[in-house]
Amino acid sequence: MKIYLMGSDQRIVRCARVSFAKDSYVDEKRDKRLIRYLFKHRHASPFEHNIIAFEWKKEKWIELLSKLENPTVQVYYSNGFVFLNLRNAINVWELLPDAVKERIKEAFPTTYGVIQRRGEIEDEELYSLPYTKDKAYVKEKIETSSGWIGLVDKLELETDMDFYTFVVECPLFVARQWMRHRFGSYNEVSKRYVGKEFLEFYLPKYIRKQAEKNKQASVDEPISESEVFIKKIENLISKSVKLYEEIIEKGGAKELARGVLPQFMKTRFYWTVPRISLDNFITLRTHEGAQKEIREFAEAIKEMVGYRGTDKKNVI
Repeated sequence: MKIYLMGSDQRIVRCARVSFAKDSYVDEKRDKRLIRYLFKHRHASPFEHNIIAFEWKKEKWIELLSKLENPTVQVYYSNGFVFLNLRNAINVWELLPDAVKERIKEAFPTTYGVIQRRGEIEDEELYSLPYTKDKAYVKEKIETSSGWIGLVDKLELETDMDFYTFVVECPLFVARQWMRHRFGSYNEVSKRYVGKEFLEFYLPKYIRKQAEKNKQASVDEPISESEVFIKKIENLISKSVKLYEEIIEKGGAKELARGVLPQFMKTRFYWTVPRISLDNFITLRTHEGAQKEIREFAEAIKEMVGYRGTDKKNVI
């Protein structure tokens, strides 16, 4: 049986710690405790960025699906391979082939130990487990006018369900457009946890004109008095940050204080996505009607991992 995995023990930690904008931080003992904490307290989304693929007959996949009692579990099949993320694997653990579980043990040993003990594992035993790390923070990085995107990892088997993980830093309004693409997994910086230590803003070079025929699009030309408006935006950001800091200094909750910050504020998130959804993103977001900032990200993704047209299998 051919078995392929994407991710590591550290990948789970990175996708959890991005909430605090500390996804590059490494401390093995704390990392292991965090994996145990995430498992015990059912903080499941960070486990979705580790991917498992194994060669299996379609009949066996259908048999597995017929045994599922949990309607939220997602197990996919494409071109001779079964695909699922680690969160789903944990939820169908008893149905997985033993060889797959052994490979999970090899690839994610700390996480496997936590799974086996259902989170009830003491520090001494936890610390004794091997711990796997990502080889690099990103394999490739491309800057755009409003931020940057890094390719963290990829699992390519020439199927529609090949998987990719990216880390993205972009303005809030770009992220909200991005997350309309729901076939994938996200973990993002949270301003409930992160204060002024992660306060960065995108400032366009000029204010683009509204397109005359497309109600949602722009024309890449500056409006009159563009420089005046850019200055006003700078002043607004400065005033918003000052008010935010005043609220925090008086003991105000970050989860409320963040409401005064403008959408030009940057965020960071991890995105793990199958090829068919990635191609759909590229098709829609490289279109001339897409917003310039997100279009630049889509072009960067296309440059890094290409476009295969698998999304054309969808009617709508």
